[in-house]
Amino acid sequence: MIQYLNVFFYDIYPYICATVFFLGSWLRYDYGQYTWRASSSQMLDKRGMVIWSNLFHIGILGIFFGHLFG
Repeated sequence: MIQYLNVFFYDIYPYICATVFFLGSWLRYDYGQYTWRASSSQMLDKRGMVIWSNLFHIGILGIFFGHLFG
């Protein structure tokens, strides 16, 4: 039973997730192209939120490069 779960979660499930992600993005782009927004929310107008947002992104980049080179 454990072997079947291992095969499902590590061999099959990632492909299902990738397919749903790319197919969903493609369909959203085709059918709702003008609903995509790049504008910032008003939440980022607060000075503290901008600082924490930048720190969050620096942390994410640190984790990414740590996994890449570590």
